[in-house]
Amino acid sequence: MRYLNLGTVDARVSQAVYHALAQQMRPDHESTLITVSPDRPYVCVGYHQLASREIDRQFCEERQIPIARRYVGGGAVYLDRDQVFWHLLLPRPIGTVEQLYRHVLQAPIVTYRQMGIPADFRPVNDIVVGPRKIGGTGASTIGTTTVIVGSLMFDFDVEIMARVLNVPSEKFRDKVISSLRDYMTTIPRELTSPPRRDQVVAALVTNFAGILDESIHLDRLSHSEEMVVQEYARRLFDPDFVFQGESGLESPGVKIRDSVYVREGMFKAPGGLLRLLYRVNEGIFDDVHLSGDFFMQPWDSPALAAFENHLKGQDAREDNVLQESQRLLQQVSIPGVSAANIVECFRRAEL
Repeated sequence: MRYLNLGTVDARVSQAVYHALAQQMRPDHESTLITVSPDRPYVCVGYHQLASREIDRQFCEERQIPIARRYVGGGAVYLDRDQVFWHLLLPRPIGTVEQLYRHVLQAPIVTYRQMGIPADFRPVNDIVVGPRKIGGTGASTIGTTTVIVGSLMFDFDVEIMARVLNVPSEKFRDKVISSLRDYMTTIPRELTSPPRRDQVVAALVTNFAGILDESIHLDRLSHSEEMVVQEYARRLFDPDFVFQGESGLESPGVKIRDSVYVREGMFKAPGGLLRLLYRVNEGIFDDVHLSGDFFMQPWDSPALAAFENHLKGQDAREDNVLQESQRLLQQVSIPGVSAANIVECFRRAEL
């Protein structure tokens, strides 16, 4: 297994590196593990999210906090140098997505346990200590490469995380802060005398090698790889890419003119938050957008756009949403999300 210990690097590079290496990896290449931290804070949205709905863009721009979009699903996250991120790139798939998580996440789980933190796995892809989540994880396929990403939480600023999010009110933001404190934890919160950062990272690398049954050799980025990394660094942080898919739909619940309404329904499925945003013109779907912090395989499947396009022109009825949702899930895998979950978004929007 090739290991790249990048340390602390430019924030854009810290997100771009696994995209670049995954795109270049081939089925006969060796597995690659990367550990890295960004040199400054930034925000990153999941590939299937509407960035303008999730992130307070004005606040981030005023504070000079960059915003990125990744080619991995999941929710909006705040990243800084108090977190160490690990990226595991596998040239060949390991079973289903659910099996992949159960297998690969044993490495960070064992690492936490070795330092005295009783971490455990909670489906679909969470690492928890009791009721609290410690770090985030995600998976995707980039090119032919299976990518699993996660973090070690040496500290976490819940106030700034809540501030970068786009929420309806300050009262709601206070609730987000209290929820983060109640249901997230970090290494220092669990241990009165945490081990050194380099010791934890070294243990993590050893544990990844163990679960994959591969030896480790330390390596560095080649010149050609660095060039591709810089290309992805520009692309992932480009506002045109970050805010892609923004349909221009007005605020939900607004009557645009007679018989034209914009509606939005959300539902927290086991596999993530779903958001169905649509416009209805005289009872007909006029525009539709399904987004959320779910993980979809393949992440770039045209089936999601087809779902949205197939609904356009149909009656805005539950049975049509169900039919198209079932068709979508026959073509892609969205762990923890069912057609009934998507229909529930529609029901809630119509209330």
